[in-house]
Amino acid sequence: MSLKNIRKERVFMSLLIDMRNPEWMTDISLKTFISASLPNVNIVCGPPKFTMPEIIMATFTNTFDISILQYLPNLRLVQKVGAGVDSILADPNFPTSIRIARMSSSTQSLEMAEYCLAEVLSYQRNIRFYQKNQIRKDWKQHSPLCINNTHIGVLGLGQIGRKVAQLFLKYGFKVSGWSKSSKSIKGIKSYTGHNGLETMLSHSDYVIGILPSTRETDNLIDSKMLRNFKSGAIFINIGRGNLVVDNDLVDALDDGILKAATLDVFRQEPLPLDHPFWGHSKIAITPHVSGWNVDDTILDIAQNYLRLLNNKLLLHEVDRDLGY
Repeated sequence: MSLKNIRKERVFMSLLIDMRNPEWMTDISLKTFISASLPNVNIVCGPPKFTMPEIIMATFTNTFDISILQYLPNLRLVQKVGAGVDSILADPNFPTSIRIARMSSSTQSLEMAEYCLAEVLSYQRNIRFYQKNQIRKDWKQHSPLCINNTHIGVLGLGQIGRKVAQLFLKYGFKVSGWSKSSKSIKGIKSYTGHNGLETMLSHSDYVIGILPSTRETDNLIDSKMLRNFKSGAIFINIGRGNLVVDNDLVDALDDGILKAATLDVFRQEPLPLDHPFWGHSKIAITPHVSGWNVDDTILDIAQNYLRLLNNKLLLHEVDRDLGY
């Protein structure tokens, strides 16, 4: 769309930024970032307080506040600044007439792969044992585990899962992956289906969850599935919190089925103060920070605004039936 046409549309069509996550990104900083790509487009920051018929597109981060729809009668697109859209898809009151788009960031994917590698290496080299020993002033050595004898199982081989699997392969780990459909990734064994999942779990020293939240993945890792894990395996979850049944995970750790777990995502965020994960000696918690930066894809917001005006194919539009 030309700048001349954008100026004509300005009075009637605007973009709303309502992030509500200032620790990660403020409304103003996002507006500053995309304004250069949308000259003369009216960009409104913050939740609407009155009816705004000119708004056709809105952004959000963690949870979209459906109550603002009463002020946005002509909203046509909701853009997630990030990847996961499970919360908005799960809301039965969200209108099906409003389209949803997400982001797909190579930078964030690499960060998440690095997070997983850092966690695995901390277990391989007994870093957490040494941290606890330091508190006790206990000088005790532990032999490290060998990488070439360690098997990584990746649940989900989309953009992020593929990046994770390839990074571990680069460092000399044995790597396999499980996904809804078979994937062809050099050096990585691909599994599908229920039997394939059980097979991969049975020989994986580390199982890394990077699956989207869908009907099929909700509570996928329950007490029955946990019994298929290799004895002493370590579970790392950076995908969605509802992949695993919380109490079943705690039981698996207490019973020695699993050696440890690192969790970056949870069913409820922030994690409630009385949740048993907090005080469990075998669980490491991080506050949903495995992937942080999306600078390489932030301009997709501007692109999708222009594509919406021109009735063109949106970038990373969500398929409601698939859930991603």
